[in-house]
Order: sequence, then structure tokens, then C-alpha cells
Amino acid sequence: MSEHKRLHPISAVASFVKQLKELIIPFVLIFVLNNNGEKSGFWDYIPILSIVAVLVFVLVAGIVKWLRFTYRLEDRELRIEYGLFVKKKRYIPFDRIQSLNFSEGILHRPFGLVKVKVETAGSSNPRESEAELTAIVKEEALELEKIIYSEKKGREIPETETQDTAEKGKILFNMSPKDIWVLATTSGGIGVILSGVFVFFSQFNELIPYEAVYEEVAVFIKSGIFIVSILSFVLLIVAWLLSIAWTFIIYGEFKVKIVDENIVITRGLLEKKQVTVPLNRVQGIRVVENPIRQLLGYCTVQIENAGGSVLDKESTTIKLFPLVKKKRIADLLDGIFHDYRIVSDFKRLPKRSLKRYVFRRTIWILIPGTIVTILYFPLGALSFLSVIPLSVLGYYQYRAGGWKVDGTQLSLQYRGFLKNTMYMKKNRIQSLDTKESWFQSRKNLGSLVTTVKSGGTGYSSAIHDLERDDIKTVASWFSYNQSI
Repeated sequence: MSEHKRLHPISAVASFVKQLKELIIPFVLIFVLNNNGEKSGFWDYIPILSIVAVLVFVLVAGIVKWLRFTYRLEDRELRIEYGLFVKKKRYIPFDRIQSLNFSEGILHRPFGLVKVKVETAGSSNPRESEAELTAIVKEEALELEKIIYSEKKGREIPETETQDTAEKGKILFNMSPKDIWVLATTSGGIGVILSGVFVFFSQFNELIPYEAVYEEVAVFIKSGIFIVSILSFVLLIVAWLLSIAWTFIIYGEFKVKIVDENIVITRGLLEKKQVTVPLNRVQGIRVVENPIRQLLGYCTVQIENAGGSVLDKESTTIKLFPLVKKKRIADLLDGIFHDYRIVSDFKRLPKRSLKRYVFRRTIWILIPGTIVTILYFPLGALSFLSVIPLSVLGYYQYRAGGWKVDGTQLSLQYRGFLKNTMYMKKNRIQSLDTKESWFQSRKNLGSLVTTVKSGGTGYSSAIHDLERDDIKTVASWFSYNQSI
């Protein structure tokens, strides 16, 4: 594979579509502003001609980029040459390549193509993947993966090992339609759908006759609040069903396998994605529970990955099990991470910490609540009712807090709105910080913050108002000299 290879011509189309998506809003604005009267001369057509000129330039630029983009394997390196006006070269040693992530979009599938993202250790630009082959034949992608794998392992791979990575290995976890249904109905997808609808219509302010619509709506409202309520309910149901459908599209055919010391995750109905995570790049395991899923006994299991790019959240914090029964976690993780232990007997926060948790949640409502009460007394006093849910949240945050040291593993449990349980190995913790404010010192309390590498930055877990002696115990466990 030492000869120069080009991407499939469809990559030029994909580049054009990507640029077009970014330009659609300004194009719509130009079109609307230029459509406010009759055109009497050449200059009136300048905005439309400008749009056409930009489209032509973007299309030609995409074709030139495709013509100038080549890749090859040579001297244990992936060598890429690219650039529109200035030709650039990038050489990526095989030893730095952590994984090749495949995805098949709507433009790829009809031609048997895949997009390949090259993830490396210590990327030169943490905000993006080290390299991306936007469209190559799937067989070539598998051959690329085979050669890189064999060079890193220092041996030839038999033909029996050259099949698609997604087809190798034993399935450790998959999501049934029931699981995806529960995932969709217990998520915030409806908010995403409604936001998308509002954003879409907000782009056409000049085209919608709001005054006429308002008059019609006013007449309609007068005809009956009941009918309006029914239509609003129907709109919410439709948005909810759309969010469920979208979840099925994203997480359909979700599978997790172990292949050659790598976690291989595949998912997607329209766009099939394959993410490969080397086991030695996993920095920690996090179990996340929202209140509804917690009541139903479900949770989400995520892994923090040392590779990936900052902008691509799916390559840093990866959903290993998007939805799973909590009682199954120990057995499932034991089939992947033999050295991690799922624990439940955490050491909890002292009772004197409860007041601090409740106070921290409710202090923010006291000043605005007082102002509202003075200005709009007596109804303004109802604003203090918000103290009740905030106090309840503070109580459950206090109840969730806990820690446990078990050999080389530190487990932390804490809650914002979501309950998090973080499992970390000592040699994966980047930093462990202890903090103690003046108010905490008076109560012999303190805070503990741990950070593991995740993407180009890190993921931090914090617990507040632990016993001072407990913090010393954890700090001593983490310290190399076993002393404070």
C-alpha cells in the first residue's frame, strides 16, 4: 500500500454538502432580504449571483481538495498529503495510532464506502482527530487496519483474522428494542426536538405573516381553550414520538465486543458507526443515573478515554452501555475489565454535612426571593416555595456522597442532578486535590477532587464536605510515599 491512493470522488460531494450546511442560514437571509420587491436592474440580482458564485467556488474547492488529497503507508507510517492552495504533509507513525474508527453515512452506504477517523495518543491538535479519510472503499479500510495492526504486533495476520472488525469477537452486550424504547422515553429528547423546531422556524421570520397568524390564533383561542390544550398536547406527543424515532435511528443495532484487546462499539441504522477503544486507554468507568432511570433500576455506563478529540465528545466520554439494568453491571464489566470491582458499601458523609448541602442549594433563592416578596407582597412570598425542591435536591446530593478505597481502586459517588459513581485505578488518576474552606475547617470537613485524562483535557469528580480524616486517608493512599 505504498503507492499514493486517493479518496473516493464522493468525498468531494460530501465536502460540498458539509460547506452548504454551514452556509444555509446566510443564504436564506440573503434570499429573503432580496425578495422584498420587483427587480428592475442588474444590481438587484447581485445577491442571488453572489450565492451562485459562492456555491460554484465551494464545489470547485471540494473537487480540488479531493484531487490534492492522497494517502499511503510507508516506513511504518501513514502519510497524508493534502491542501487547497498550500500542499501539506502529515506523517503518523503506526505506534502512535490508537484506533481507526469507521462510520458509514447515507452517502457512503450505496457505494460500499466508510469514513475513517485516525485516533492517536498525544494528538498534535487535541481539538480534532489526527487524520480523517472521508470516503474510502470498505475493503481498503480493512486492509489499512490489517497492515497497521500487524506492524504494531510485529507479525503477519492470517487470512482468518482479516475480516471486518465489527464481525469478529463475541457480543458482550447489545440493546434490544425494549432497551432503546426505555432509553428514549427516559431521556430529554423531546426538548431537543422542540428546540430544533423553534430554531427552524426562527430562520423564516420575514416569510411568516405573524400579524395574520396572530389574528387567526386569537379567534381560534376564543373558540375554546380546550381545543388549544388538545392541540398543544398533540404537538408534545408528536415531538415525543420523533425523539423516540431518532433514538432508534442512533442506537439501533447497538453492540459491544472485545476484539484483540480493544473494545469495539457499533451502532446506527442510517449512519452505521464503529468506535474502537483500546483497553489500555480507558482511564475510568462512570455509572450515571437520572432520577427516572434510578427509580426503574436502569443506568448508563460510560468510560473515559485518553484518546479522541476535544470537539468530538463521542471519542472522549464513550457510552459503553447507553442503558442497562443496574444489577447487570458487575457481570458485564467483569467480562471486559477484570481488574475493576463494582462496590456498593461506600463510606458516607457525616451528618453535619447535611446542613451545608441544603444551604448551598437554597442560598441562591434567598436574595431574589426577598426582593420579589417586597415588590409584590403578598403574592411575591410564593417565590420562597422554590426552596422546597432545592432543599430536596440538596438532601439527595448529601445522601449520594461517598467514597471507598479498595486496593488500587478509588470509587467515588456524588450527585449534581444526575447521580454519578466513578471507578478509577490509582495509576490512571492524573491528579488528586484536597480543598478546605474556612467554613469547612470549623467543622473538620473538606473537599476532594480527582481528575483522570479524558480526550485532550480531563474529567474531574468532586465530593464536598467529607470528614477531614477521610480526606487524609484517600490522600495517603494516593501518595507515593504513603504519607501526608
